[in-house]
Parts: sequence; C-alpha cells; structure tokens
Amino acid sequence: MTGFRIDVRGDAIQKITALQRRLSNPTPLMAGIAAELLSITEDAFEQESVIGEKEWKPLALSTIRQRKKRGQWPGKKLQRSSGGLAASIQPFHQTHQAGLTVSKLYAAIHQFGGMAGRGHKVEIPARPYLPIKRESGEYQLTPHAHSRLMKMVTDFVERGLWLDYWGASGF
Repeated sequence: MTGFRIDVRGDAIQKITALQRRLSNPTPLMAGIAAELLSITEDAFEQESVIGEKEWKPLALSTIRQRKKRGQWPGKKLQRSSGGLAASIQPFHQTHQAGLTVSKLYAAIHQFGGMAGRGHKVEIPARPYLPIKRESGEYQLTPHAHSRLMKMVTDFVERGLWLDYWGASGF
C-alpha cells in the first residue's frame, strides 16, 4: 500500500493565518481600489478617452462657437472647471466595496450619450469617462481598469503576506 504524508511547518501556518487576517479586513484594499478608479477616470478626462477605448467624438460646431464667444475655446470637451463634471467625481469605500460617485445631474448623458436639451431634441454622443463599458448586456470594467485593479488585489495579498510574515506593519 502506497501512502503519503504532508507536514505543515510553523511558517506555513503563519502565512495562512496572516492571509486569513489580511482578507478578513479588506478596507485598505477597498480604499486603494477607489483611489485607482478615480485616477483612471482623471486620466480619461485628460486624454479625452478611456484608455484602450475609442476617442471622444468632436464637439458640435455650434458648441465650439458658443464656447468661443465665452472665451472658453480652445479647451477640453467636457468640463474640468472647479464646478464641472470632473470635479464632481468622488471616490468612496467601505469594508467590502469601493467605487465612485458623480454628483452632476448631467453625468449620465456624457457617459452613455442620449437626447438632451429643451424637448430632448439634441443628441449628445457618449463621451465615457468612467472605466466601464457595456458587454453582453452588462456593465463591466474596461480591460485596462480590470488589469490595474487585479494587480492591486494580487499585490495586496502578496505584499500583505510578506509584511505580516516578517512582522512589519501593513497598510
């Protein structure tokens, strides 16, 4: 009869215990995810496209003319002023969730596009700034955002194990 034996040494148990402790309070990870989502969103405003996605459509000539009259052109397509759309985006996190809130009423029309204005007669093209897109009827993170956040999760677990194992403090 063939058999085998597994010896679990003290350091392996310490690593498993450290991992369990770290994952029981993911609040620091959630804070990092919220900050990373905000950074990716700020990049989209700066580059006028979500990384890896289509560039935003140009503004209508009528909009450019209006902005020229007000002395606001050339400029960015979406508002970056202190009271504008970009400034209204805030990160949030709790123990088991992280995300962004947007306080402007017109935020969705810029993200998804649609009809706006008096009588909803003006078509606003989508100019996505949040790192999400619709795939197969569901909203998902863009591949770029997914990759960055998965790296954070991996680093959180691996770095946390290393720090806990050697007695250093984590986040």
